[in-house]
Amino acid sequence: MGDIQEAIDNPLDIDGSNFNADLYLENVMKRATLRQIMDKEAEIVTQSQFLQSEMQTLVYENYNKFISATDTVRKMRSDFRIMQEEMNKLSENINKITSFSAQISESLKESGNNVSRLCGTRQLLDKLQFLFLLPSQLNKAIIESRYADAVHDYTHAQRVLQKYGNQPSFQSIQTECSEIIYGLKKTLRDRLLSPETSASELAECVGLLRQLQETDSSLKDIFLSCAESRLDKHLQTLSGMVESTDILEWVEKCNQTLLADLGIIISCYHEMFQDKEDTNIPEFADKIMLQVFHLFEEVAKRPDNVGTEILIRGLDKFFRKLQAMTEIISSETMSNKATEIVIQCINNKATIQYQSIQTQFKESLMKVRLSLASKSTENTDLKDILNSLQVYLMQKVQASLLDLMAFLQNNLSFGLKSWCAKAVADTCWKVISETMANLSEMVKKMACLQTSNNNIPFELLLILAKLCLEMQENGVTTLHSHLLKLLEEAAPGLTIENKDTNSIMVNLSTAAQSALDSEVIFIGQTAAQMLRVSVLARDWLRAPEPRGPRAVCRRVVETLASADSAASQLFPTSVKPSSDSSRRTIWSRAPSSFSPINRIFSERIEVFSPAGADRAALSNGALKVALKALVECVRLRTFGRHGLQQLQVDVHFLQQRLSCMGNDERLLNALLEDALSSAQLRCVDPQLMEPSIVDIICERG
Repeated sequence: MGDIQEAIDNPLDIDGSNFNADLYLENVMKRATLRQIMDKEAEIVTQSQFLQSEMQTLVYENYNKFISATDTVRKMRSDFRIMQEEMNKLSENINKITSFSAQISESLKESGNNVSRLCGTRQLLDKLQFLFLLPSQLNKAIIESRYADAVHDYTHAQRVLQKYGNQPSFQSIQTECSEIIYGLKKTLRDRLLSPETSASELAECVGLLRQLQETDSSLKDIFLSCAESRLDKHLQTLSGMVESTDILEWVEKCNQTLLADLGIIISCYHEMFQDKEDTNIPEFADKIMLQVFHLFEEVAKRPDNVGTEILIRGLDKFFRKLQAMTEIISSETMSNKATEIVIQCINNKATIQYQSIQTQFKESLMKVRLSLASKSTENTDLKDILNSLQVYLMQKVQASLLDLMAFLQNNLSFGLKSWCAKAVADTCWKVISETMANLSEMVKKMACLQTSNNNIPFELLLILAKLCLEMQENGVTTLHSHLLKLLEEAAPGLTIENKDTNSIMVNLSTAAQSALDSEVIFIGQTAAQMLRVSVLARDWLRAPEPRGPRAVCRRVVETLASADSAASQLFPTSVKPSSDSSRRTIWSRAPSSFSPINRIFSERIEVFSPAGADRAALSNGALKVALKALVECVRLRTFGRHGLQQLQVDVHFLQQRLSCMGNDERLLNALLEDALSSAQLRCVDPQLMEPSIVDIICERG
């Protein structure tokens, strides 16, 4: 405030009230150069000219306004003079009219009294005539079905009849009218009980009976009973349409007939009885609407009505009508049931979605299974099959989520409701979780079937195991993020609870482990069966001199190599094979190394341990099962010298071929050592061949 006052009092402020021209000029002369002084002079001259021009413009404008105001005042003076003369004339005319009116009223006073008496007499005669003609008019109105006119005439004359009904001249009229009205009441009751009577006619009959002094309690029961019988006919019609019409036609019929009549009945009931605390109407409406909801659920579940667009259109029309009905009926049951119907339709749609995904995915797996059965592993790209299955499953789930987002359209009566958005979010997550759960269960069942009857290609088990692992690592997270994005676009600002994905991850991991274990056991048992039959069916005591590895060893190597090739397409290799320089033949050791004491202190081998999700673990798992069977079968036989040497050749061949597949050489050598040492301990003449001779026999064989 002090700064403002100081600026106003400053004598150098050219716009201030205390401006001092001499001080300002002296200050400018001291501080500015000649060039600045000349520029300042030009600026002041320009501003002065501008201000002078504005002052002239203001003077001209105010002068014109003053001239216009003068002309207006002059014109008003002349107009008011003429108006004053006309008002004086009008006042004189009004005074004359007032005097003439007073003279006329005085002269017609006696005649007016006579006319009033005659009018009263006329009205009395009209009333008497109305009373004498009342019975015939009532009968005529009833015959012509003009029941409202009959009731109106009777109630109009009832007051007079009640007052003078004891007089002999009116007693017969009252008796006859009472008999006619008794018949009219019976006719109205019959109309109430007729199924052909419309809702508006029901309300009219009840209103007329109330005017005829019927009690409200009996009329309420009669009205609701008749209304229920009429609505039952609509329910029967709608029930017959469930199997033959689509949801749009059914909802249209329901809205135009049953719900429309129900609204009229309830509105008429409130209008007639006006009892806000009456509980009959909410109970009556709930009873009817529960049947309607049941029929709607049946219609919505029909295969012809499961399409998203037709279902949503029908549901929207039905829900809009229900919202209008809830304004008439103050029933929480109906309001809650309407909400439940929408949520139930969303849940049913989600159920159909993930069931469809499951069915189509099973069909795709069947095609893959047939394809794998008709082709060899070397000619099949398992990675491509895995990618196609994963993309197919992801696309199907994402399409289902997008389809469910149609329930959140802004133009729908329930689309912007928070409970609807929450229901859609929950059902979308249900689609994801159920799809993953179905995938897990399907993989587990196929793993069990493979274990029991060996009719499923092991390549398919590897593909399904890898698919479960991929969905566990990336798929579920991707689908969850996609769902959040869709919900943000469809329902901005919706708060969504974090979904627990741990159970889904655990199920997928368990299913993948089951498939891997089943594949390992299948390959291992297949190779083990070959070795078991070859060992148990041969006479090792009388075996001839070895000429080469037996054919069964080649088949075992081919079986394990086929499984290793399939695993290498899908799973990484975590264990690198040893270099050739590190390899050694197991018979290069001294015979004492095969003693039982050394085996006691050797590392224990878990044959049926869970398979790892990499190539080496899968190969090693099958290898353990196969070679462990070889060891156990060898322990059941007795060997001659040539039998032991034949087994030595077979073991050397298996070591050479299997070590090239990336197997764990320590594991491989341990099992083969165990087999050869067991045979040596059970040999009657335990003489092994030189390693060089064994190499030559294997190369020649």
